[in-house]
Amino acid sequence: MTSSYMNELSAPQKVLLGPGPSSVHPRVLAAMASPVMGHLDPAFFQVMDDVCDMLRMVFNTENKMTVPISSTGTGAMETACANIIEPGDEVLICRNGYFGIRLADIAERCGATVHLFDTPWGKAVDPQALRDELKKLPGLKAVGMVHAETSTGVLSEVKELVEIVHEFGALTIVDAVTSLGGHEMRMDDWGIDICYSATQKCLGAPPGLAPISLSPAAMDVVVKRPTKVQSFYFNLKDLEAYWNQTRAYHHTSPINMTYALRESLRMMMEEGLDNRIRRHARVAAGFRAGAEALGLTLLAEEGHRLNPLTTVSIPEGIDDGKVRRTLLNDYEIEIGGGLGEFAGKAWRVGLMGESARERNVFAVLSALETILSKEGYEVAFGASLSAAQRAIATFDE
Repeated sequence: MTSSYMNELSAPQKVLLGPGPSSVHPRVLAAMASPVMGHLDPAFFQVMDDVCDMLRMVFNTENKMTVPISSTGTGAMETACANIIEPGDEVLICRNGYFGIRLADIAERCGATVHLFDTPWGKAVDPQALRDELKKLPGLKAVGMVHAETSTGVLSEVKELVEIVHEFGALTIVDAVTSLGGHEMRMDDWGIDICYSATQKCLGAPPGLAPISLSPAAMDVVVKRPTKVQSFYFNLKDLEAYWNQTRAYHHTSPINMTYALRESLRMMMEEGLDNRIRRHARVAAGFRAGAEALGLTLLAEEGHRLNPLTTVSIPEGIDDGKVRRTLLNDYEIEIGGGLGEFAGKAWRVGLMGESARERNVFAVLSALETILSKEGYEVAFGASLSAAQRAIATFDE
């Protein structure tokens, strides 16, 4: 009997509409198949410079320290905390979902005394409530917040939150894993100190790199800290030497993933950042309208809904896992289940990056109509599609 690992790999083609990864354009996949260079080859240094230049455009920053970390988004989260936080530092973490909880966990592992500012799931962080909380906590080193909470589909008003944090003299750490490239992000104009993201969502590349940007003030904290950064791998002082200064060896860079990121960023530049953000908004408007016409409740509060990812309620009596399995097996469409407080209660539908296309809105809504009707859920066939069509057609009016 031949073991399956002896067979040639044949990865199935799926429509990725979950919380990430999103689908990847053939141009990006083709770039990954380019010949491998050495990570200290001057030809690769030019690729690195191209990537950093375009990342600065996406972050809307002049920060010299704007680089992709060799990891997924969680590694960038750890990079931000490990480099800024020293044992005994006091930080405040805004938690309004699963990834705020993770950020607090990592900050605590870095030795911080962590204060928690909790907001109900499905709600955005309230600026005035944050100001009131900060009045009780003098001397904080940093405040962490999630711009786009992937577990709830909520977008918080980072610009206003950052302004408030700076009134109290603390640094800001902003998670933009699901927003960068899909929502406006103006790092310099908003005064963000540390911001990080990931490649597999709105940036349109496979998972494996995590862009991060630090302001001069944040890098000053990193450079002048009296203790060693807890992580060798994520130590930004050494990474800066490789990316921006002497090209000193730190670790072997993921060469072909860097090719992929370069090509996905080139595609963003060709489309135009404003056009790309508008595409995400238009596609999200279509899906939301269709979901509501199907009778599904949107779980993120109105006015703070994330465009690249929408959370919808699972109807009473419907088997979450069965619906998602049927979507995956019969329609080759992947959507995500709920996390944390939303586990078993929500579906997370991601329309981000290359997946943020109108055709995907109609495909997933049509499939859900059919599947839910077979599960005994009352469906007006075509209603969700018509609602989505109207929302998309009138979006620019």
